[in-house]
Amino acid sequence: MTIGTTPTANDGTHQVRISNQTLDRISRASEAAFAMDGALRIIHWNKASEKLLGMSARAVLGKPCYEVLQGRDANGNTYCHRGCPVAQQARGRKERVHPFGLSVKGGDGSRTEVSTSLFSIPSYHPALATLVHVFREKGTVPFAHPSAPPSREPLAPVGPAAEEQVALTSREREVLSGLVKGLTTVALAKELFIAPATVRNHIASLLQKFAVHTRLAAVAFAHQHELV
Repeated sequence: MTIGTTPTANDGTHQVRISNQTLDRISRASEAAFAMDGALRIIHWNKASEKLLGMSARAVLGKPCYEVLQGRDANGNTYCHRGCPVAQQARGRKERVHPFGLSVKGGDGSRTEVSTSLFSIPSYHPALATLVHVFREKGTVPFAHPSAPPSREPLAPVGPAAEEQVALTSREREVLSGLVKGLTTVALAKELFIAPATVRNHIASLLQKFAVHTRLAAVAFAHQHELV
């Protein structure tokens, strides 16, 4: 089954390659992730999202993300809407979007508490950038009672992040290249002739240096900053 479509860019093959590689990784990611276009329509929905939220790609593709997810904050207030400020911030790239807690609606009507990360795949114009959500489950609550205990994570991005040069070791660059290829920890260990634990340590170092929380976000960061 086709999970989604790949957006195109008008500034040459470089941006198209970025989109293709990142969206391909989303399809194969073990983490629940989906992508949306400039109008916040869902254009990519992976298998992990289908499993976590109980909605097939066929059912959500082309629909506005805020209508599908109906996101709420920890107090049950509507969080996802047409003028999403977090999406605008991610496209602007002047401030990093920090992970935030969210209650989202599933296909069976229940609500799932997730920790959400958001990043963009650049295009020739910021308004056309593809946005990617990555979800990590925190628990479930009945749909009839959307309120949940307050999350310790902020519900909005905090603090500016200035652009800075990221210094990587030669081994970190090799590990990053493997992540871009979609290699697993075990496959990377075999390719580099090092232990899986060592690979995980290098990945943890990359996530810290990039100030991101998932491998998928690290890949997107690497493309955005031309590190690969």
